[in-house]
Amino acid sequence: MFNKYLNHFFLFITSRELLILMGLIIIGTSVPMFIEQFLFIKHCWGTIPQDALIGEMEELIDGLAGILVAAGVFFEERETIRKLATRKEETHSRQLYHNEIAHHNGMGILLIGLFMEIGSQVLEMPQRVINTDGIEMHIITLCFILSIFAFVILLDFVKDFIKTYFKDYKPHASV
Repeated sequence: MFNKYLNHFFLFITSRELLILMGLIIIGTSVPMFIEQFLFIKHCWGTIPQDALIGEMEELIDGLAGILVAAGVFFEERETIRKLATRKEETHSRQLYHNEIAHHNGMGILLIGLFMEIGSQVLEMPQRVINTDGIEMHIITLCFILSIFAFVILLDFVKDFIKTYFKDYKPHASV
């Protein structure tokens, strides 16, 4: 009986509707983070920002990166989670297409999140280990650019999942 509920839970969390909702929530919550990063870069470019401000940006970047990594792993493993619930290989073309969308976009935001975490960790290192004096703004700007790419990938993810309501799509042939 517990397996039955667990299977329903796995199917629910990997459903098209919930993944679209998750994508929209991540997009919606990341907009204020993008604005904050942009304003920081705009106001601090060409200056030496205070350590407290750099620390805030490092925390913001690290938080966004953590969200991207977690979502990326979850999206990427949609097929595996569904297999836990169904105990069989799904052959329905829409489910195969959803798996493909989730895997590719999940991998994209996972990688971007990992690179952003590297940037935030470099900023967090003691100056005696890695001297980032003068390049903090470049690292923060690079992380901002990466977060914009993640935003675009998330929009593409949501768009592709929504498109499947209107047309049945076939997965691309594997090479």
